[in-house]
Amino acid sequence: MTRAALVALALAAAEPHGKTWNPPPKLAREEVGRLPAMGYNTWNDVRCEGVAADRILALARDLVSSGFASKGYRYLNVDDCWQEPQLAANGDLVPDARAFPDGVAPVVDAVHALGLRFGLYADRGFFTCAFRAGSRGREVEHARQFHAWGVDYLKYDSCWSPNFRRKGALEDYARMRDALAAYAPGVLFSLCGWSSWYAPAVSGLEGYHSWRVGADCDEWANIYEVARTMEILGDHAGPGKGYNDPDMLVGTSSSSSVALTRTQSRTQFDLWCVLAAPLLLGTSPGAMSDWDKETYGAAAVIAIDQDPLGVPGRVVFSTCPAHEPKDNWWCSPWSMPRDVFEVWTHALRGAAAFVSAAAGAAWLG
Repeated sequence: MTRAALVALALAAAEPHGKTWNPPPKLAREEVGRLPAMGYNTWNDVRCEGVAADRILALARDLVSSGFASKGYRYLNVDDCWQEPQLAANGDLVPDARAFPDGVAPVVDAVHALGLRFGLYADRGFFTCAFRAGSRGREVEHARQFHAWGVDYLKYDSCWSPNFRRKGALEDYARMRDALAAYAPGVLFSLCGWSSWYAPAVSGLEGYHSWRVGADCDEWANIYEVARTMEILGDHAGPGKGYNDPDMLVGTSSSSSVALTRTQSRTQFDLWCVLAAPLLLGTSPGAMSDWDKETYGAAAVIAIDQDPLGVPGRVVFSTCPAHEPKDNWWCSPWSMPRDVFEVWTHALRGAAAFVSAAAGAAWLG
């Protein structure tokens, strides 16, 4: 299907009453990421299996027709699994042929035609967390691709990089930050390194708009953990600094990949707004319960998150125990604490030594 045909189809399905939609205006550099981003992300909802062009367009239409876009949820972000496992011969990222038979660009055009902004996912390692092709060593080429496609937001993950330590991780992120600045200006750059130390490391630096500060929020324990971590990071957030990112929202829908109870989901949302966090829906707007619609559509609560001052709330009284952030390791395929990672590292090294010794013995006869 041609790009023009896909755009026309998206517009026709989104508004049967003839309303005219316009692409979102280009943001000035200083306006990109000035306040916490709002939108939708595929990961908590459809994981890998639901990432495909037709599904993405349906989600974009739902974001508009549900009224969430008019409340500020303007980013339609596609997470992991949109690309093939291998790069092209020239080093370019290759959209999954089955999921995006016409490529990514027509989908971006259609999303833009609905008045939304389009976000995409990449990784600083050789592979993504779901073993798709990463961007390590190809940052410039991939930034050029993102610009050519019209991408507005980049979530940049931290799996499968040989740079295990903080210095190396920051060097990896800086390469993509610089590539975006040179070849894809205007892209909101969202680091996904799963650790609180990113806040003091990159806050206020040009080109960094948000940074993940904890593990994936796919269960209540992780939500509690990252909320406690956010308590101590408020000084690093605000306009001109960037924002601490505690991860995406989790709704109550059983059709999503992860779900919370009604009380948990509303508590998470209220906390995220008080903490001036990005608000990225993890439930399809077309499949939301009335409870979730009420939660995520509460204009007065959204206004707290989007206060022009951009100042996170602070704890003034608490009965919670003292808390130390449990930062996650940088080369693990999933978020895991450092002690867990080291146990696995020692185990894998032992296994590798055993296999090597066994292979050598077999070769010697």
